[in-house]
Amino acid sequence: MARRVVAAVEDLLFKSKISETANTLGVEALFPRSPKKLFSEVQSSPPDLLILDLNSSRFEPLKLLQDVKSDETLRGVPVIGFLSHVQKDLAVAAREYGCDRIMARSAFTRDLPEILSSGSDGGNGGLDV
Repeated sequence: MARRVVAAVEDLLFKSKISETANTLGVEALFPRSPKKLFSEVQSSPPDLLILDLNSSRFEPLKLLQDVKSDETLRGVPVIGFLSHVQKDLAVAAREYGCDRIMARSAFTRDLPEILSSGSDGGNGGLDV
């Protein structure tokens, strides 16, 4: 069974990078178009990994994190968030809301094949910004 990744990403460049890398690795990548659809998707079938663009205005990532991490069936789903490396306050807030790994956009792009294939937090379990 292929790994499933759900991504709360609206930036077309990042959606394309995630999609292309997932296809290359045989990973199923889903991009729900709204927070409601995303939450419904992960509730109906918890993914192997949830990716959050922490700068997304559409997905309200901190609220989404709170909802996911407070749901009994979803709290174990690994969550990786990415953001601009200068947004230290947002990184700290995302960590407090339960984001398992927070990465600078450049590091996320660089490590994307490893992230999608293993879904691990890369062994650091924290902040990469």
